[in-house]
Amino acid sequence: MVQVNTSKLFLRFRFKKQGSLQYISHLDLVRTMHKVIVRAKLPLWYTEGFNPKPKMIFAAPLSIGTESECEFMDIRMNEYIDPAEAMARINANMTSEMQIYEAYYPESKFTDLKWMSYRITVSSLGDPDQLAQRCNSLFASDTIEVPKKNSEQTVNIRPLIKSACATRAGKNIVIDTILSADPSAFLNPEYVIKALRDKCGMLTSPDLTAEHYEILRLNAYFGDMTEFR
Repeated sequence: MVQVNTSKLFLRFRFKKQGSLQYISHLDLVRTMHKVIVRAKLPLWYTEGFNPKPKMIFAAPLSIGTESECEFMDIRMNEYIDPAEAMARINANMTSEMQIYEAYYPESKFTDLKWMSYRITVSSLGDPDQLAQRCNSLFASDTIEVPKKNSEQTVNIRPLIKSACATRAGKNIVIDTILSADPSAFLNPEYVIKALRDKCGMLTSPDLTAEHYEILRLNAYFGDMTEFR
């Protein structure tokens, strides 16, 4: 067995959450992962007290309805276990819609995570070329004011958008964007959707079947835009 300092030994898992599982809340995800890792019988570190639990930390929780190819979870271990074995044990207890595809002992912290990339696919009434042009004009502006959640106040989200580009894809508009993931300035991609509604006249039909959108998280980055690990 590999001898390591186990005082704070965390194993990081990178996983996807797609399909119908996009509709479970973050709290449900935490509960699900708790049950899964217990079934996987990993050498977990547990909290003390009446109801001991594994130490689990998640990065940048998703909103309900967002799919992801890039979710991160750190679990504290009591002793070293081969990452590939840990990954296999957990995947054996999960569905195809949520699978771990990378496991390793990290040198970084989640506070080092600064940017995340997303692909937003929008089906909206109107000419797709014109709508894509409106989006790009919006992203080129210095200020994008949107209402805060449950508030009459507005916030300028433009400084939290590193890049954004809209293109036509058939009848749809595809927006590839990189948004702030800094814990102190996290930008939920739903705020980009708000901006499209308020500034570009998209996704405003009262018929919910006439217009819709999908959000997919793709990757994560350090401040220098190297891939986060």
